[in-house]
Amino acid sequence: MTGRLSLRLKSCESLSRYPFPAQCRRYSNDTSAPPSDALGPLDHVEHQHKSFRLRKDKTSKPLPLPPSLDPVVVKERAQWEQTKAQPSVENFTPFQKKLWESPYAHVLASPIRRCRSNFIILPAALLITLHPRPHPETSDPWLLPVSLTTNKHHLGVPFRFLGRQLVAQQLGKKSGWKSGLYSRFTEHLGLSKMKKVVWREDMSDLILKLLRKRLLNKLRWSFQKVGRLVPCKSPRKEDIEEFEDVSCVLYLDTLKTRADDIQAQSVRIIKAVEREAEYWANKFNRGQDPHEDARVTHVPPMWYRGPLYPTLSPRLRFPPLQFSTTVWRGGKIPVYSLTDLLGAEGMKVLVEGSSLEGVGCVVMRRGRHNVPVEMELMQLQAYLAETGP
Repeated sequence: MTGRLSLRLKSCESLSRYPFPAQCRRYSNDTSAPPSDALGPLDHVEHQHKSFRLRKDKTSKPLPLPPSLDPVVVKERAQWEQTKAQPSVENFTPFQKKLWESPYAHVLASPIRRCRSNFIILPAALLITLHPRPHPETSDPWLLPVSLTTNKHHLGVPFRFLGRQLVAQQLGKKSGWKSGLYSRFTEHLGLSKMKKVVWREDMSDLILKLLRKRLLNKLRWSFQKVGRLVPCKSPRKEDIEEFEDVSCVLYLDTLKTRADDIQAQSVRIIKAVEREAEYWANKFNRGQDPHEDARVTHVPPMWYRGPLYPTLSPRLRFPPLQFSTTVWRGGKIPVYSLTDLLGAEGMKVLVEGSSLEGVGCVVMRRGRHNVPVEMELMQLQAYLAETGP
């Protein structure tokens, strides 16, 4: 109708452009009610289970107070809302003490987070975390493993992925890491800087270097302290059975054999054969793909990725990982090769000048002070893990 303003409703698509504010709750440990002077005159005598605010008009009924402001309710509730006392180490049971000294328990107790590569949910101790940092010259955001160089927790928006060197290398190919950037990066960096995020070409080698450096710094303290590590003949069962509270065995030499060289050679052959098969499949794609025929009128479905060509089964190409273990008093404990983890140069720096120079194998005892070191050993071993022969 002419002469009347009509209100134009926005479409659902236009509303989706503006993010709705997320609900944020703030919890406080203060359960005390405000003083009665701030609330005004109250009536506690007639109603024992709650309080009423008296009104100036004596003929009007008193007003009820909300439970969060009612001193009677707050006092009664405070009796049942006491802060739980911190556990005392002196009062731990044998099982609690063993759990407190277990690195596996601390790994599983870390916060659950999602891998941005394969989107599986794992404890954060099993993931590598990157954070954006501005370049000193261009101010462009670079994804860097800042968490490996500091003990701080709040470092910005995290980019997490499975702690494997293979995954880090795969994310760097064809900018595969860009698919893992999520909305928090846009909120933190802005849309203009999101297009300038940089992934280092040597990211996998940089992470390996920082993991080795952090483990080397923690192991150096144990190697310099007399009595922290106990020498033994070998990781075999009969050579470590006499020691008490064995948590893991550190083998100072390499655990690789000639079969590992044959395994590496077989992997190179498999890659060469797969490249050859993919080349010939793409060359004769027009003759093998039924959708390339001019008489076909329909489009291929979304799941179709082209004609199949023979490849090795993934279960044979990537068998389950196996880590070296030994038996101590009926249970399995890990065996870490420091030469394989730290490299020859890192191993030389570690044992040089220590009392364990020339020793081939040492035992690390179970203790809370050794938990961070064992977690570093587990993380570095998982990062370098490859399918064995």
